[in-house]
Amino acid sequence: MQEKYEKLFYEFVPQETNWGDWCHSPQAYFRGDKDLPGAGMNVGFQVFKAPVFLEREPHFHREDEYLVFLGAKLPDVFSSWDAEVHFFLGKTLETMEKIVITEPTIIKLPRGYWHSPLNFARVDKPLLFQAVVLAGKEGSVKLVERDSGERQYIFSGDETRLCVFDTHKKCNYCGYCFSHSEEIPKPPFKFVPWTVVNEDGVEKYTETGAYDPAKAPASPECVITPAYKSKPYSDATALLAPKPALSPDIAKCVLAMPKEETKWGDWCPSPQAYFRGETYMEDATYHVGWQVFTAANDMEDCHFHQGVEEYIFFVGSDPMNIFDFDAEIEMFFGDDPDHLESKIITKPTVVRIPANVWHCPILFRKMNKPLVFQAAFLSGTWGTITQKPDDPSSAIPDEVLAKMPFSRMRNYGYMGDNVRFCKYNTKKRCNICGACFPKPEEYINA
Repeated sequence: MQEKYEKLFYEFVPQETNWGDWCHSPQAYFRGDKDLPGAGMNVGFQVFKAPVFLEREPHFHREDEYLVFLGAKLPDVFSSWDAEVHFFLGKTLETMEKIVITEPTIIKLPRGYWHSPLNFARVDKPLLFQAVVLAGKEGSVKLVERDSGERQYIFSGDETRLCVFDTHKKCNYCGYCFSHSEEIPKPPFKFVPWTVVNEDGVEKYTETGAYDPAKAPASPECVITPAYKSKPYSDATALLAPKPALSPDIAKCVLAMPKEETKWGDWCPSPQAYFRGETYMEDATYHVGWQVFTAANDMEDCHFHQGVEEYIFFVGSDPMNIFDFDAEIEMFFGDDPDHLESKIITKPTVVRIPANVWHCPILFRKMNKPLVFQAAFLSGTWGTITQKPDDPSSAIPDEVLAKMPFSRMRNYGYMGDNVRFCKYNTKKRCNICGACFPKPEEYINA
């Protein structure tokens, strides 16, 4: 494979950490530009097994961030959920709002929005946590006050983060400072106080967060479970804190994950957890799924994404051990659909797909153990462009084409969230239920 494509693959490395018994080790982390130069996102696969006060001080980022909270047994991240998380989000330090999470949830943190503390108040079943920063390098800004009374914004990030015990060394995320916080030297400043505007709370909550049923299919055959809603306060289990009401600006950033009952086939069990970007959340800039594949199958025609990067993750299906991986996957890249090269994937891997690069199909062949397939798209609306075969019946003579300055020698087709229709009823939008998918044995040996 050409070097320009070979350098788009990164194999995960187990990271043994000292974060504490509350965090499963080894961890798996894709650290963006550090692991794949030029990458535009970074994300971790972390499993929390016990309560922990993870992030105590509010901060903001220069880029959008998404926090994902799921049950740690895939694909059914819904029945495997049993936790309560407290999180704070606001446009300013003075207008932070408390969010109480009691089910699988994704939260958008718009760039510049203040957020944290983040408190995993109750974890009765392991919880899969992903912090997704839409940038190749992670960094945050906090507001502090010096002993002189002067206030300053301080930046900490991949470029500048140092070990808190030895400032001559860069931080390597070993987690020793988490498990030995009492040993951390006192900083020469204090953090500026912040305000929660809904701390007292009421026994009422935005039942659907950002999920607007009017934006998604709403029929009895709908891929989204009919009438699926967030759990109201009265149904929450052993709440440690009341669920306070949220302002409209914050509520639209909080999505109780829709439960997708699908018919893809035995090779992709249901239910699925999927965040379909703007379909589920206003102004979303991210689109991602958490799917488990159990058997051989082929995926996708060769295509590219105009102006948007995509990242595809192949990891073991157990978040407690994503390195338990026994599969062989062939993925294709090329300068055009007629000149494709392939690479065989046999280890937990993330693949960066730059904008406008032709890629696919993806052939899942040796599948001795299930795996998680996670396609992360850095836009709120997913779409592909494919090359369509020429239609001989509409061929234009070469001498005529030569006189047409805007003639097209090739035809291309677009398909995406905003234009996809059901193959059985073209008056209905496709909801990716899978009813039209062929069985793998119908095409693998074709």
